Amino acid sequence: MPEEKPKAREFHVDQDLCTGCNDCIKAMPQHFADTGEDTAEVANYEGADAVKLEQVMKACPGKAIKWK
Repeated sequence: MPEEKPKAREFHVDQDLCTGCNDCIKAMPQHFADTGEDTAEVANYEGADAVKLEQVMKACPGKAIKWK
């Protein structure tokens, strides 16, 4: 039986801190999207892998991805 990945709780992108680098979109395109205004936003919380999300949060240059 495959090991189930821990699911992430809700998270958001602080628009004031987002640098628009799009690293989160590249890493997790199913969960982040470009706002069209040089920032990213959460597109979908469902099924987000908590471990991968933590890595993306730590790698974010603006530290803009936060838990709700």
